[in-house]
Amino acid sequence: MAASPVVVQLAVAFVVLQAALGTNRQIVTGNPAAGSFLSVPTTVKRYENDTVLLPCYHNAPYRYVRWSRDDLLLVDSRYPDLRTPPRMRLWPNGSLEVTEVQTDDTGDYTCEIMTDGGKASQHHAIEVQFQATAAIYPEDPIDIRVGQILEAVCQVTGMPQPYVKWTMQNENATAPFENERKLNVLIEDRTFSGPLQCTATNGVGEPASAAVEVIVNFVPEIEVKSPTVHTRIGETGLLECLVTAHPAASIHWFHHGLPVVYDRRIVKLDTLVTKHQYYTVQRHQLAIRSLRDADLGQYECKAGNRVGIAGAQLELTGRPMVASFKPAAEMSSPTRHNFIWQTESHSPLIEYKLKFRRVPSGNVTPGRRTLPQQFAWKELIIPSDGSYGPLHSSGYTLEGLQPTSVYEVIVLSRNRYGWSDPSNILRFATGGEVEIEPGSEADTSSSSSVQTTETLEYSEPGDGDGGLITDNMIPTDGFDYSMGWGNGHSEGGAMRMSPVAVSCLGLSVTFAIVEFFVGIKHLGDL
Repeated sequence: MAASPVVVQLAVAFVVLQAALGTNRQIVTGNPAAGSFLSVPTTVKRYENDTVLLPCYHNAPYRYVRWSRDDLLLVDSRYPDLRTPPRMRLWPNGSLEVTEVQTDDTGDYTCEIMTDGGKASQHHAIEVQFQATAAIYPEDPIDIRVGQILEAVCQVTGMPQPYVKWTMQNENATAPFENERKLNVLIEDRTFSGPLQCTATNGVGEPASAAVEVIVNFVPEIEVKSPTVHTRIGETGLLECLVTAHPAASIHWFHHGLPVVYDRRIVKLDTLVTKHQYYTVQRHQLAIRSLRDADLGQYECKAGNRVGIAGAQLELTGRPMVASFKPAAEMSSPTRHNFIWQTESHSPLIEYKLKFRRVPSGNVTPGRRTLPQQFAWKELIIPSDGSYGPLHSSGYTLEGLQPTSVYEVIVLSRNRYGWSDPSNILRFATGGEVEIEPGSEADTSSSSSVQTTETLEYSEPGDGDGGLITDNMIPTDGFDYSMGWGNGHSEGGAMRMSPVAVSCLGLSVTFAIVEFFVGIKHLGDL
């Protein structure tokens, strides 16, 4: 099949063109291959005032070269009259030199060349590394209330990108918040007052910090040193409360719910204790001269500021103070126990109430509704001798106790103003002969006439606890109790105890041999 005349003409034209240009000459259209550049794209990281050389080497001679940064023309070899930016120089081989680089020189640079084969381009970058800076907004001290959200922004600069750390330095602790430019934190209490600091670090030079003061406004906090103040008619009664607040609080006193009327006999005393940067502490006192019966009763110290109001209850009373048990000089027996107690009353005492019970088996005393009668609290009213005091001492001997048993006892006292609060619980164990199982750890021990004592805090039964008295766990293993009287401290005597096993009502309880050393001074105090 013969070729068409058109095909023959095209073949002849192609041969003529090859003869004119040469068969070894390549025709380049568009960008050359990546291998055409001898240099490679790179990112140059330098510090300020360093010199940077950006290469633009090609394997073929170029007709012209031009450099641009972020699409902004810098130099073009075709236009020698074009003014080159300061600190920049174009080398004959096409490279661009930047001297004394500054932060503004950071950016993307493009080298574009034109060769006989066509146009080619290569990209480079300069990162000028500089020390981090930090600033906090808002700049002025931040006033904020408890329960609100604290918001702050840390504005930072630097190359490389800085790492951000927040620090709240208050009186309790230092709380970090990691790598967040914006801080959101709930103000939980007044301890969040203090400097709020933002620190930026990027490894170039020293870290940069900025700080702002956080001032927390909070409801006044009231501290009462003594909620019950015992006094005597005709003397001066002094009630006191300590108030911590920001802003500073105003104080008002109330008696039985009504505002106290101040006069020459009833005086309000206010004293500045501490004026801290973030709070104020004030001592507020109510002094009542020449006390009358009508002055006794419940008082309230009420403090308020623009955040809120708080109050604390106090009692001005003529009732006796809480009694405390003292060590008895006479040793007890397995069926009886001697008690001595002491109390203070500004008015003559009328009587005492001694409450005692035997502790049942098990670790926790059952409720009153299910408590067997033999383990229920029993009461004895003991007349007072009517002495004027103010210190009053008395004693009693409980008879008919069960040997090798555990008992608890409390005492209250009464004068014409009412009953005192109950004393701490005194727990003691009666002695007696016990039967030891052969082969037990206590096989070689004996416990004839052994008593142990311990004081525990007494709590009045609530409405829903069935008459349960708190903290009445029975020890079920070896122990070495220190004797506690009244508030739990030994007064005028010492006690040493060594473990010995005792079987009590089917419950294995470990008690201790007790040795009292009662000084002459203590006997004189009694």
